Amino acid sequence: MIQNDEQLKLAQKAVRNLQSILTKARKIHSTAEYKAMSEPILLELQQRENAILRYLSLTESQASAL
Repeated sequence: MIQNDEQLKLAQKAVRNLQSILTKARKIHSTAEYKAMSEPILLELQQRENAILRYLSLTESQASAL
């Protein structure tokens, strides 16, 4: 769970990195290889994006109380 803006920035950077990995992998892997290797990365990406959305849905006072 993201608890402050610094952790938010790190999570956003991780999302960008995962997206970059997938973008590059699509260009060099076959369909079957890409599907197999992308599934765990996509799950991680989804979890990080959900954590970002949960944090951003909080007011400043709610975030401070974490």
